[in-house]
Amino acid sequence: MNTATPYNTPMLKQIGKREYVFILEDLELAFPKQQLEEITYQWNNGMELEHIAEFHKRDPREVFLALFHQADRGLVTRPFAYRKVRSK
Repeated sequence: MNTATPYNTPMLKQIGKREYVFILEDLELAFPKQQLEEITYQWNNGMELEHIAEFHKRDPREVFLALFHQADRGLVTRPFAYRKVRSK
């Protein structure tokens, strides 16, 4: 969620000298449910991330984070990348 607006800036309590950095503040992280389901379907059926982003007129980083969210819920069946297991 892009919360960095002149009217709604979240505030964290200052604890000592700790400083906070809000990351990805330029992204819109809210998705209509139907769009999120369609992004997941497109990914699982072989569409590339950049094409999904273009189709939905979204930043590719937003699409990646949507897929990460869906993967965390067990809804992504196509892997993002293959990792070779190192043997000892």
